[in-house]
Amino acid sequence: MSEPLRILLVTKSTGGVAEYVFRLVKGLDGKQFKLSVACLSENGPLFARQLSQIPGVSAFSMAMDRYRIDPLSDTRLLLALAAHLRKERYDLVHAHASKPGFITRLAAIGTGIPVLYSPHCFAFHAGSKRVNALVVAFLERLAARFLTARIVTIASGEQELARQYHVGTDALFTTIHTGIDTHPFHTEVDLVDLKKSLDIPADARVVGAIGRLSPQKSPLDFVRMASIIRKARTDVHFIWIGSGELLETAVQLGNDLGLAGVLHFTGHRSDTPALLQLMDCFVLSSIWEGFPMVLLEAMAAAIPIVATDIPGSNEAIRSGLDGWLVPAQHPEALAGSVLDVMSNPELASNFRKNARLRVEQEFTPRKMFDGMADLYLQVGNKHRKMQVQSISRSAGL
Repeated sequence: MSEPLRILLVTKSTGGVAEYVFRLVKGLDGKQFKLSVACLSENGPLFARQLSQIPGVSAFSMAMDRYRIDPLSDTRLLLALAAHLRKERYDLVHAHASKPGFITRLAAIGTGIPVLYSPHCFAFHAGSKRVNALVVAFLERLAARFLTARIVTIASGEQELARQYHVGTDALFTTIHTGIDTHPFHTEVDLVDLKKSLDIPADARVVGAIGRLSPQKSPLDFVRMASIIRKARTDVHFIWIGSGELLETAVQLGNDLGLAGVLHFTGHRSDTPALLQLMDCFVLSSIWEGFPMVLLEAMAAAIPIVATDIPGSNEAIRSGLDGWLVPAQHPEALAGSVLDVMSNPELASNFRKNARLRVEQEFTPRKMFDGMADLYLQVGNKHRKMQVQSISRSAGL
């Protein structure tokens, strides 16, 4: 049996990307792959410690400001990462997210190490400023053409977006959908006690969302939706699980719209499976996504879903079968579809069954791990073969 492929994953250390990398590293076969992880951004040291607890995985942190371009610190990171790649001579590198992906590909220049890149939603997504999108797309085009062995997307919609901006060729792309373990979302929960802890009446219906209170997730549309629903049904409470920079704005808007006492913001919570069980309907109001893991979690929990019709979400949800898809930035459409679900028990039941069955069949961890392992073996073994041939030529064999 050949030696395991030596692979470095480079990632930011927060949010859905970090969670994705954690699951990926934990699920890959340690007999096939020897994994190291470079953890960038402000949570790097903590994330590195968490990853290092996985048997056979080594992880370390490097400083990176994920919110802005900093010539000094970014150059320092680039040089440190380049030195590390030259020292360790990995069989391949897999970089995750836009900024780590670009810096990593620059750092790998001259090493001969193939670099895979997972954007987790390109930075020229819907909602980005036009000038910024054009600049980023230009850089992505250059990196795709000269520095990238394969672009690995978590949804086909990412490739469609790249095609619009002429980033990469079709042959450069591979889509491997995120998969999740559904078992944690099947547990029984004492809903009365859980509602009481959140100041929600025991007999109230609950419409909920999970995510950062950030422009991407469009929480103000959720609040506006809640106001519309509340005028039609006074038995409904609303809950947003997560923290973020728009918290105060969302709270103020809710108060202005008369939602004080029925709109609940919990902050960050670690008991997502239990909190999902509270919900009579789950809402994803995002303007853009990659392939939202929280949507798969709601499907696994068999919660009726109303989501915005955006790339990624519309690959998970088939509108009318697994939930409703509505236009983004349209709180009236969100409200109408939520009211439809809550007033139609048969429809809600069908959504529950279909969504759970779909995630159990289509978006499994095994499919995700096997797809990534096959790609790693293909690219990594090709690199090893080329190295052997190069050494043979140098030796005159």
